Amino acid sequence: MNISSEKVDIKKTYLAIITMLMAILCVDLYMVVIKFLGDDYSVFQLAVFRNVAGVIPLIVLILFTKEYFSIFQNLSKKFISLSLMRGICFLAMNIFVFISVINLQFATAMTLTFSSPFFIVILSIFFLNDKVGIYRWSAIFVGFLGVIMIMKPTSDIFNFYSIFPILTAIAWAMSVIILKFIPEGHSTAKIQLYTLIFNVLGGIILFIVTTGHQDIKNFQDFFLMTLTGILGGSAAILFIFSYRLITASKMASFEYLGIPSSFILGWIFFNEAPWSQLFPGVIAIILAGMIIIWRDKVNEKSIKGNKQIN
Repeated sequence: MNISSEKVDIKKTYLAIITMLMAILCVDLYMVVIKFLGDDYSVFQLAVFRNVAGVIPLIVLILFTKEYFSIFQNLSKKFISLSLMRGICFLAMNIFVFISVINLQFATAMTLTFSSPFFIVILSIFFLNDKVGIYRWSAIFVGFLGVIMIMKPTSDIFNFYSIFPILTAIAWAMSVIILKFIPEGHSTAKIQLYTLIFNVLGGIILFIVTTGHQDIKNFQDFFLMTLTGILGGSAAILFIFSYRLITASKMASFEYLGIPSSFILGWIFFNEAPWSQLFPGVIAIILAGMIIIWRDKVNEKSIKGNKQIN
């Protein structure tokens, strides 16, 4: 590799990291807004607004990529079916994480959602026929140990709502697995659009059949509800952009920066500092995630080396 190409790679790495940090900040900020609104509005009401307003950054993406007509072409039954399943997963994820941040301490709820890598590995075994060795099984064990340490199921801290961050992680893991089955050739904007369509439809149905919804009190609340969709939709786009700049194994570790940022925001906005509940479990979760990322990186290098030999 020459010097100029090295400089390009470094610039891409820095840009990817900055984009990832922006995505993490968007997620944490929109969850802060959800926690503020959670006492006045139902979870389903908030989910509908979040998903409808999520169209705003998606429209910006479509305009930027100039996919005005291509996103409506090549709509096979398989693509529509997978988009439907992915939309349901995202709707479930939104509802579960909203319940989590509204009813639990902010940092605790957000930290437990980082158990998703372990569920991704487990689901990959069953649906993608992935082979899992001693390192990944060790990571899964360590990660679940960290989750148990934070949840403390035998203590007074544990309650009914403690399970919802785990359900959030499972829903996210399922959406990742479904994405693997979507045929190549479908753009990010196209996948996001049809996932969002089914997400919104599902949210509207739940909103209609459930009760406890409140009229929007003022313009400020309406703005905040819309803001959750803009921030959440922007985060999804930023995550995709960062992962496309450099390899996933290099970027995935930076997602764990969401743990200290959620802790800081929880302390600033809600005066929460759950040190005793988060530690040492949070260290186990991060360690387990890093083991999975490291193993993926080793496997990737091995595959590239075999290709070069062949």
